[in-house]
Amino acid sequence: MHAMTHTPSAPTRQRWMFLAVLLTIAALVLSACSAKIETQLGLESAEKGTRTILVSFNMKDNQDKVKGGTQALDASVRKHLPEGLEYEGIQSEGDKARATFKVSFSSVDEYHSKVTSLLKASGSDIKPQISIVNSDQGLVQGIQVKENFSSGDLLGWLPEALVVDGVVSASNKNSVLSSSDETTVKFGEKEVKNSGGSKISAKDVQDRGFRNVILDVKEKDGGYSVMVSFVAKEIMNTETASAVDAYLNQVKPEGSELKKGLESSQAKAYAPSASTASAKEEVGRTLTFSASSIEDLGSGLKKLFGASSTDFSASREVVAKDNNFTVQKKISGLLDCSLLCSPNGDGLTLTIVDSNDKSYMVDPEGRASSSRSGGSSTLIAVDRVSSRQIEMKSMKVATSLGLDGSMEARFLYAFPTEDVAGAEQKLKDVFAGGSNDETEVRQDGDSTIVSVKVRGKDQNEFNQRLNEYLPDSKVTVTRPGGYHPFGSDYTVTPEIKLSSKLGNYYSAPFEFTFKAPTFSSLDQQKVDAANSLAKNSQHVQLTVNGGELSVKTDHGVSTTSGLTVPVSGLSMTDVIVDAVIVGLLLLILVLLFVFRKKIAAARAKGRERRAASAAALGAAAGVATGYGATQADVQNGYPAQGGYAAQNGYPVQNGYAAQPGYPAQNTAYTAGDDSPTQVFTPQHGLNYGENEPTKAMPAYDAQAAQTVQPAQPVQPTQPGQQVQPGQTAQQPVQPNQFGADDGDVLQ
Repeated sequence: MHAMTHTPSAPTRQRWMFLAVLLTIAALVLSACSAKIETQLGLESAEKGTRTILVSFNMKDNQDKVKGGTQALDASVRKHLPEGLEYEGIQSEGDKARATFKVSFSSVDEYHSKVTSLLKASGSDIKPQISIVNSDQGLVQGIQVKENFSSGDLLGWLPEALVVDGVVSASNKNSVLSSSDETTVKFGEKEVKNSGGSKISAKDVQDRGFRNVILDVKEKDGGYSVMVSFVAKEIMNTETASAVDAYLNQVKPEGSELKKGLESSQAKAYAPSASTASAKEEVGRTLTFSASSIEDLGSGLKKLFGASSTDFSASREVVAKDNNFTVQKKISGLLDCSLLCSPNGDGLTLTIVDSNDKSYMVDPEGRASSSRSGGSSTLIAVDRVSSRQIEMKSMKVATSLGLDGSMEARFLYAFPTEDVAGAEQKLKDVFAGGSNDETEVRQDGDSTIVSVKVRGKDQNEFNQRLNEYLPDSKVTVTRPGGYHPFGSDYTVTPEIKLSSKLGNYYSAPFEFTFKAPTFSSLDQQKVDAANSLAKNSQHVQLTVNGGELSVKTDHGVSTTSGLTVPVSGLSMTDVIVDAVIVGLLLLILVLLFVFRKKIAAARAKGRERRAASAAALGAAAGVATGYGATQADVQNGYPAQGGYAAQNGYPVQNGYAAQPGYPAQNTAYTAGDDSPTQVFTPQHGLNYGENEPTKAMPAYDAQAAQTVQPAQPVQPTQPGQQVQPGQTAQQPVQPNQFGADDGDVLQ
């Protein structure tokens, strides 16, 4: 087999040489025009220090590019100096000048805050990572300093400031600062070698750290399940394994379990080669633990990694867009593996698996992707944002109709409290009704319910407000006019369009209820007949309970159009008229009861007057027969009294002539006569055995009366009364006008 090789030709080599010369000249020109940056990071401790930035430039080489000289430069710098950066002015020595900037800090947090502010002022999107470790513990002991930004990044604001003030031209903006700078790190008096170029990466350590530390975090049941795989650089001997186990048992989180060997397939792929079981146990370690919350997770990781810069936290936010809600969970912080990861290894790898089993790899800059990114780092910034749409638990519309015609609708939106906790005001803002509507957010078990009430005193006012809340929505009540004493049938047609609040595709269970007014009722058969399509659907349930209707479905409903509610009952007009009639009847009964004694007394007086009238009429009849036995006497079995030509000094009266319109004396009354003696005088004749007030009284026959007159019992003599010769003492019986049984219940 012959190896195939390619040797460049002479012209090709010449072109490459010419290109190299041009690049060298360009670099010299740019370096002559650009300012040189030097960085000195002096640390008094792992928390306190000063970053000094020196910017040097040659005024002779740049005098035609810098207008106004060093004075103009100094004025522009002071004018645009960002907060957090100290400026000590420009020192000149001949043609050379140097500007001095400083960032002083007494804690890593303060240093991080100032650097963040300077990067923002420079328009950089770098998220600063700072790790300063000086430890005599851990698997990697000694001094380690690491940053992911340069001093040039912190001075990114300077070129544009000079352009704005006219000190340099816009065409020279990119050549103001050098693209590289020199960096030194000192810890006390000891200089620590920097291998990171313009970005600090300095260390002076004793290294027993792992080649890889692989961190797998999985969301599970509202908490987190964590597996940490520690991959050794080589198979560990007994001494190294003992030191590793002693340290890991010291820093492992509460309740965690440490095992020999590796379980993760990803970790096994990076492990040193081992064939025997005992050797496989010494290629690494596996640590597992659970965390109930993001705070619990952060505490466990901080204890495990040990470095003070390690910080892990989470936040959540409910975002509303297009009537849909999503909950965004943000996991952020910094994982510093300086005490566990070898500076010469592959560093830390973080994988996050969300609740939907979707996996994300987080690179050193905090970016998350579905595949592993290149590079390695002992320092990882975590900035993971996951979002999930919030599913509404249920939706209910409760309507009611008042007897007075008022109408009300309540809209109840239920969400899982776990998802929307802390976002109550945002929910209220999204679902709130108009100025006349009532909106509240309340807790009900594991649900958060947004309640909106729309109410109107009549149908027109209600529909106006309902339309303001849900456009093109209305509820129509159709009933016959007039008065119906026992009520009438009417219909309620709700057309409520929820799409303006919920969209057209939400899938939460839906319920619509209607409550009929007092004196109205619903019938299941009528409801089923009026809504046959819904009744025949396997997803819809119609239930009537007295005066209430419930319509349920497991699928979201965007509109209630097509639903008809048949109702039977009284209207307000019916109730008012019925009440007036019943009230009058009750009033009459009450008056009869209250004035019953007066009524009885009045009727008694009436009877007395009628009795007196009847007696007077009887006396008049006796006079008409010549003062013999009166007709009443004959009827009561008394004989005519004789021997008197005249009574009380009155002469015997002869027959009276008939008056116009009146019958002659001693003439029988005809049937149907309604004269007082006909109607009110009871008939007790010889041939009559009972009272017959409607039978005509026959003419009086004195002779016949004497012939059939029975023997009268002797009556006692009344005091002061003398018995006439030939006459037996007696007391005449007064006739009873109406008889003993006149039916007077008030007698």
